[in-house]
Amino acid sequence: MLESYLQVAEVMFMQVRLKAFIIFCVYTCAKFLVKRKCEFKPFKMLCEFGWILTVLLILKITGITTGDFGTTSVFDGNVQISFNISIENFSIATLLNLILFIPFGFFSAGVLKKLRSKWIYGILIGLIFSLTVEFLQTFIGRFVELEDVLMNTMGAFIGYEIMVLVIKLKDRMKMGALKVE
Repeated sequence: MLESYLQVAEVMFMQVRLKAFIIFCVYTCAKFLVKRKCEFKPFKMLCEFGWILTVLLILKITGITTGDFGTTSVFDGNVQISFNISIENFSIATLLNLILFIPFGFFSAGVLKKLRSKWIYGILIGLIFSLTVEFLQTFIGRFVELEDVLMNTMGAFIGYEIMVLVIKLKDRMKMGALKVE
């Protein structure tokens, strides 16, 4: 079962990578036109591309970019929302929700410098994006679960914390290199 989920994710990754690259190029050109200077910061550029790729992949996997949007399910009262949170029903899908948002939190902290100042921002960025995804799923007839929001938020926070640690280590190594010279 896990293997089939991973195969589907791999296919979706292959489908969105070119779109992500095109969006990244347009974003980079727009940034250049606004700032009027060319800054080549490989780490930041990698994070920007990774963030765009991750957002597109999440939107594809959750059906947002491929779904058939309509308001009939919302206005007819056919929206299915589950507020159940159960550790007993912990499944592979629940684990994949957590894993899916780790790169989102990781790259968000790399792209948005202001997020790194307080840990609550790591939770908020994941919560806001997860709620947005779950809200949009109501318009394509998908099942909305509170458990998904919690797992997505937790995954984003884990990724956020990992990036904060990576940046701290990078800064320490840079400071260590400066002291040696």
